[in-house]
Amino acid sequence: MLVENLHAGGAPAQKKVFVLDTSAVISGFVPGLTTVKQVTVQEVLNEARDLCSKLELETAVLAGMVEVVEPSNKALAEVRGKVGLTGDTVSRTDIKLLALALDLKLAGEQPELVTDDYAIQNLATLFNISYRRIAMPGIKEVLRWERVCPACGRKYPPSSSRCEACGSKLVRRPKR
Repeated sequence: MLVENLHAGGAPAQKKVFVLDTSAVISGFVPGLTTVKQVTVQEVLNEARDLCSKLELETAVLAGMVEVVEPSNKALAEVRGKVGLTGDTVSRTDIKLLALALDLKLAGEQPELVTDDYAIQNLATLFNISYRRIAMPGIKEVLRWERVCPACGRKYPPSSSRCEACGSKLVRRPKR
């Protein structure tokens, strides 16, 4: 579908695309009640367990209102790299949604992640990808995470799990 809107300079306007997370549908977003293009990944359909959410998503896919798309390996690698830097706790589905949004952005479209997931919002902000929340308030600031030993107070990168000094299990906290 050709976008008819033109910017003042005569260039075609970016086409907005909603990238749907499971949390959005569970929180009340109804796919198909908007004219904005909507995409998601297969894992979102698999995560929708309650009957109402599952039916809404599957019906929207069958009706052609929501397209199921796989992100590129390049975008997946870029998102995984950013997750490693921030220490956010995300699922494989979350990584795929962020990578899909990144692919759309790099293709010149205007992706908007529809999610109530704070980790996705945090990472989307770092990629300069907009997000739309449904039921929960959005993030107030971008967080980076670290691991800290509760026994001796030593700090470690987010990928660490045990204190090298005393062997205690590390806890995750926002980096100050």
